Amino acid sequence: MLAALSATDVAEARSQMGLTLSFHIVFACFGIALPAVVMIAHYRGLRHGDRDALTLARRWSKVMAVLVAVGAVSGTLLSFEMASCGRG
Repeated sequence: MLAALSATDVAEARSQMGLTLSFHIVFACFGIALPAVVMIAHYRGLRHGDRDALTLARRWSKVMAVLVAVGAVSGTLLSFEMASCGRG
């Protein structure tokens, strides 16, 4: 049986979800925009023989991998927080 939630429990849960959502939104936006920037840098590096642009594209692709991982984890946390929101 689930116990009744107090007002402070609900407020804490909502603030935690707000923090997770704000974190996820920022990283998701960067995760969506960065592939276009990497593609442009890679194209410039290949087309114009620019070694610096290729190095930049290679480094940013590693950052993209981290952003995808962080976005997936924060999105999963959000789904669990939303699923448990209706209980009580």
